Amino acid sequence: MTEELLKIERRGAIEHLILNRPDSLNSLNQPLADALFAYFRGKQRDAETRVILVSGAGRGFCSGADLRGWRDQTPDRLRDGPDGDWLLRDMLKAMRACPQPIVALVHGAAAGGGLVIALAADIIVVGSSAAFHSAFIKIGLSGTELGAGWRLQRAIGISRAREMLLTGRPMNATDAVRCGLASAEVADEDMIAYGYALAEDMLKAAPDALRVTKRSLDATLEISSYDTAMEVEERGQIQMVRAAPTKR
Repeated sequence: MTEELLKIERRGAIEHLILNRPDSLNSLNQPLADALFAYFRGKQRDAETRVILVSGAGRGFCSGADLRGWRDQTPDRLRDGPDGDWLLRDMLKAMRACPQPIVALVHGAAAGGGLVIALAADIIVVGSSAAFHSAFIKIGLSGTELGAGWRLQRAIGISRAREMLLTGRPMNATDAVRCGLASAEVADEDMIAYGYALAEDMLKAAPDALRVTKRSLDATLEISSYDTAMEVEERGQIQMVRAAPTKR
């Protein structure tokens, strides 16, 4: 099942993970969410994979939860509403726990659950057709779910994030780059090649340097004190300085 729902292409130390439900715009059903959780959890102790690219097959990145699929397949295990999306939460936490930098390559729709998957990446690159939809508030739910509010307010600022989450208005590729949600916009057909080029630049760094940098960036995002942030970064740098060159 995992092989059908997730395609994994490997090029050296780079893994390209492709959500593979193109007929449903890669919507998240129970098996796909299970497969994503297992994949990212498995990467946490994978020293061979150094950079992960994530994209969607077909016409879009991910259209969000397959609500019919959730109801049909998981009436007792996963429900929208007050009990929360436990599996999706665990999957996103596993994604953020990966020591490898994750690059989301987004074309077409990234809606609801697709938006939060993109937000859980370290870098977002958009194809020209990309459109980010928070979606939640338009189907009668809170606009803030699965960390969308936490991440968006830090990525694009309070006013722009709240406008997006309170109205459900989509954001196109050009605006995503302009406001800092994405780092670059390229033609859809060039997006995968751009992602690999970005990953190859990362691979020029020492393996431990990528891991230490990612951890330091995540830690300093949580810290309100400049002095404490400098201490965290310095500890990571000392770790690198002390490492033997052959181990870096």
